[in-house]
Amino acid sequence: MATTLWRPGRWLFTVAASLMIVTAALHTLGNLSPGPEAGALKVLFTDMGSYHFPLGLGMTPSLLDIYWTLVFTMSITFAALGSLNLLIAASPDVTDDLLRRLTWVNILWVGALLMLSIAYRIPPPLISAVVIEAVLLASQFTSTSR
Repeated sequence: MATTLWRPGRWLFTVAASLMIVTAALHTLGNLSPGPEAGALKVLFTDMGSYHFPLGLGMTPSLLDIYWTLVFTMSITFAALGSLNLLIAASPDVTDDLLRRLTWVNILWVGALLMLSIAYRIPPPLISAVVIEAVLLASQFTSTSR
């Protein structure tokens, strides 16, 4: 199975999938790192924690709860997509044609993240998206077996 991941036509796809998992880990670590103990950011987080939304089902999460849910959703999603891509790339039953189509899907969603990061001028996801997108494009256009 491991040899399937690194065979010609799949190794760059495998690298891109691995980078998705690394991005998930870095995103989580970056958000769990200690932030400023004082100042405007502390006030903002305190205010976010005190502003609640009635969202039904008897739940009234704070804006801070929603923020953390979105933070961890990105980490979970990147880890899941990277893992699914590795699982698919490792399968000898998956054809090169199917992997090529899956690469296009990945190029599209990472490209959307790249555009979003440019639009909102957020460097960490921008850098991750540029690197992953470049590897995916290289995988799509340099593969000899596809």
